[in-house]
This record gives sequence, structure tokens and C-alpha cells, in this order.
Amino acid sequence: MKCNQCERPALYRYDNGLHLCLSCNAILQENNYRSFLMNAAMMNNAMDQMDMVTGIPLGRGRIPVSALAQAMSRPMTNNHITISNSSVGVLNTGDLAKINAVITITEGSDAEELGHTIKDFAQAVVDSNEITKKEKHEVGELLGTLSEQIAGKRSKPVIGSVLKGIEERVKSVNVLWSFAEKIGKLLADLGIVV
Repeated sequence: MKCNQCERPALYRYDNGLHLCLSCNAILQENNYRSFLMNAAMMNNAMDQMDMVTGIPLGRGRIPVSALAQAMSRPMTNNHITISNSSVGVLNTGDLAKINAVITITEGSDAEELGHTIKDFAQAVVDSNEITKKEKHEVGELLGTLSEQIAGKRSKPVIGSVLKGIEERVKSVNVLWSFAEKIGKLLADLGIVV
């Protein structure tokens, strides 16, 4: 299924029938956070005014707006893939977010092993010294696309093409090739590719 706001595959579904991709959902969440902070600040202001009118300052029950704003403005972390100093910039942040999302989404489902294999493969790509930075970036983009397909509406031709692209780029590296083969086998076991 597609995002209701753009052409990308939807990764999030809301009860009201809204379907959003990773990017559009992040925009919605950011707007919700800002709205919450504004409402909390207004609530604190109303409580301060009530204290002033009654002359009985309670001084408690205020929402710590500034602390919440700081916590919400921290950068998003992808807890599944570790990138050290020399590997920064190898994988696109958007691709990392897609890979992170598919790992989280597949937990507890029939595709859980696939999610973990994609995570391990992405980590192996980041850590590999046997492929160039450009090839790492290309494999990262392909993994991001594969993750989008697995988490969203699955298109067998797209997944098959992406898998072939990954295999083509890692065929000379045994460790990476074994991950690509395992992903292909898991996709076949799930009936996603032939």
C-alpha cells in the first residue's frame, strides 16, 4: 500500500485509515510533539494564573515543557546497526531508518528471522573492508528498498530485482554473499520470491 501523502510505500497504518511512509509519519509525529508542547505550556500558564487569582500557590503539577522539548529534539537513534567514526556516511540515514523499521516491524512475525538477517547483513556491509564506500552505499540503498518492500506492499518483481542487485554487488565477498544467499532463501521460504 502507498502513503496517503506521497508515492512511497506506507509503513504505518492508523485506525482512521491513514497510511504513511517513514518520512511522512516522522513529519506527523513532529507536529504532534509540537502541539503537545504548546498545549502543555498553555496548561502550565493557566495553572499559574489560577494560583495567582486564588492566592494559594500550589507550585506543583507543572509539566516540564523545556525538559520534554530537549528530549524530543534529540536525534533519532537506530538501535540495531552500529556505525563507528570511519563508517559514518557509508549508509544513508533514510536507508538506515527503513532497515531499522523493518527489523522492528518483523519482530514477532513470520518474517522475524528475515529482519534479523537484514540487520546482520547491514552491519556486515558497514564493517566490511572488502568493498568500496560507493559499493557499501549502493548496497545500503538496495537494503533500504528491500526493507521498504518487506514492510509495505510486497512486489515480487521489485524484491527479485533488488535481491539480484545486492547479490551482484557482494558476490566477490564470501561473508556478504552468504548473507545475500540467506536473505534469498528466507524470502523464498516466505513465498515472497521464487
